[in-house]
Amino acid sequence: MGTGSQEWDALQQLVEDVRARDLHAPSTVAEPAERTTPGGPGEEAAAPSPSTGEPDTPGPSVQQTFGTNNGVAIGVQFQNIINGMRTVELRDDWVDQQLAVYVPPKNEKDAADTLREKHVVVLLGENGAGREPTGLDLLRRLNKGLRLKRFHREPGDPFSLTDLTGQENVGWILDLRAEGDTVKGGLGYSLQDTTALKTATSYLVVLASPQVWAAISGGSDKVDVALEAPEAPDVLRAHLRAAGCRNPEQWITDARIAQAIAGKLPGEVKRWADAVMAEETRPVVAVATGTQEQNEFNQRVERVIEAMADWRNELRSWHIAHPDSDHRNFLLAAASMDGTPVDLIYRASENLAAALGETPAPRPGQQGPGIIELTYMIGAELSADGTVTLPSDGYAEAVVEYFLLDRAHLVDSFTQWTAQQAARLDGDLGTQLADRVAVWVIRHTQKSRSVDVLKSVAKEWSASKLLRDHARDLLSIAAVDSKIGRLVREQSLTWARDDKEPDTLRATLAGVCQQVSQVYPREALLRLGELAATGNPAVTAAVGEAINAMWEHPDQRQRARKVLRKWARSATESLRRSSSHAFLYLASRVEENDTPSLLVAGNDYESDLPWIIQSWRTALEYDPAPESAIDAFKVWMEASVTEPDTRDTVFGILARAVHDAPEDNSAVRFLSLNRLASHWEPSEPRKPLTDRARFRDSLIDWVRAADPTNPGVGSSVPQS
Repeated sequence: MGTGSQEWDALQQLVEDVRARDLHAPSTVAEPAERTTPGGPGEEAAAPSPSTGEPDTPGPSVQQTFGTNNGVAIGVQFQNIINGMRTVELRDDWVDQQLAVYVPPKNEKDAADTLREKHVVVLLGENGAGREPTGLDLLRRLNKGLRLKRFHREPGDPFSLTDLTGQENVGWILDLRAEGDTVKGGLGYSLQDTTALKTATSYLVVLASPQVWAAISGGSDKVDVALEAPEAPDVLRAHLRAAGCRNPEQWITDARIAQAIAGKLPGEVKRWADAVMAEETRPVVAVATGTQEQNEFNQRVERVIEAMADWRNELRSWHIAHPDSDHRNFLLAAASMDGTPVDLIYRASENLAAALGETPAPRPGQQGPGIIELTYMIGAELSADGTVTLPSDGYAEAVVEYFLLDRAHLVDSFTQWTAQQAARLDGDLGTQLADRVAVWVIRHTQKSRSVDVLKSVAKEWSASKLLRDHARDLLSIAAVDSKIGRLVREQSLTWARDDKEPDTLRATLAGVCQQVSQVYPREALLRLGELAATGNPAVTAAVGEAINAMWEHPDQRQRARKVLRKWARSATESLRRSSSHAFLYLASRVEENDTPSLLVAGNDYESDLPWIIQSWRTALEYDPAPESAIDAFKVWMEASVTEPDTRDTVFGILARAVHDAPEDNSAVRFLSLNRLASHWEPSEPRKPLTDRARFRDSLIDWVRAADPTNPGVGSSVPQS
């Protein structure tokens, strides 16, 4: 940071005083972040990085490092997280990467013996305990010929060892680390008999927290092992050596670092290693004496400690010393737009003041402080290329996080400002800003356990053509994040049902459901069903696109079928409605000969028939009929006209949809059918009947004749 002025010396002394008071206080350390995971064969693996192999959080999460965030595309981040949740075969190079800095727990032998003897082991530990690398190492050392696979299931789904049968020489990993993850009906009973695994020469490693295991362990043999963390200095040493640290022992033996990491879990120690390496890569002025060198190292240690505390102490001191609006807004703008030319930051800081509702006071000569002065006052440097270099890697994120926590009432205004800046910046600068903000928002949501900031950003970005996809990817990442995913998915259901939410946000939610359906198809379908009821064309179009995208994937199609069939029979009206809305989009799909896809035998028509009839029945009770029902009805009628073999099937299904129900709504449904028929071929009383009009009337006659309560109509079904 800048030096030389009495004012700055006073500030530095204030900072040192605060540090001295808080040095031995517990640091506020964010939960360790999970590495992102490349998928199975055919997908590109992330570049191996030994320093990213250790953290252990409950399932995938957004990775937070202490390096400068130059805008890692959030869409790429989402895909990496999804790859880490699918049932896939784990690539050898990815496993090697995860084990590059692995330090075994103290009781690894107990876990290895259990797995070898029983072919199952449940590894217990809190966030950061190193359960996944331990499981990978156990399986790798047990049998080099094992194919390692991750098994994915939706939270609350049942699990049985029979789900893993049919494959030999497989080392399975069942991950129950995500918040709220559990197994319906318990897991313990399913692990009583492992004969199938032994016969297939396969093994199962379950990753769970003690709390989750306690609730589902009933009936199991003794297969759980609570991991005892390795010594923290050993973990730090492994990471620093792998990362190429110049003198790892100097860091490890420093009393302040040793005290800070004492008793920490591997994932937490890994974050300290990241902070050390970020500090080591900073440029350093050459020093001539040992004393100067030691002073420089002491300053580095202090910066690492500050970084691990999110620079909270230093930022608090700086804000106390700098109440001026110009200084504060320039710091926040520089942090938000890190890497942007300084002249753009300068203008943006003025816009920020206006966005936050600040009334400018009379400013001193030449309309207030200039670029050089402001850069100096925030403790930054002006680079030769015209960009602002902040005091440390990770400092920019810390500044934004400080503002989000300290100025909750201004968050909406700030997020609107970021969206405006992203839209105004040319080329990659705007998207990089959005990508940076996305990471910060996720981390803030993780720490605050509140979705207010997340929702504010998503609403603002959803209304921007430039940032619409960023809003979708931001919410998608949040919805699958291990720490906040459950919270975000619950809130997204509330937003989907709330008519007061803007349609731009709800259209974005449909896109989120399309992406999240890759791992949570049941939850995605429920939200899509609620969104389909909005009636807004943009929202319903997005819903249709999402449902059709799910149907394109055979594995998702089968899972969706099971869910929709169950909901169609449900006593819960909202579930029946969700199933019906989803059905109507699928009912509009056609084969090459224009036959409705749902009527093709190869698409499991016989099994789908009760669901098809029930779904049409529900659709015929809508008043007025949604556009999706009108569109689907037209598709089926056109198929009946052009493919005569289809007519009896279509007419029969619609007749049963009207009449086959215990409740007495057949008159309402029959009237609705008439209206749909008129949409397909409008009535024109003064003109001669066309062939299409006769065909329309033949449907109405058919359905009327099928009414079991009106024997006077006659028993014969009319022919066209």
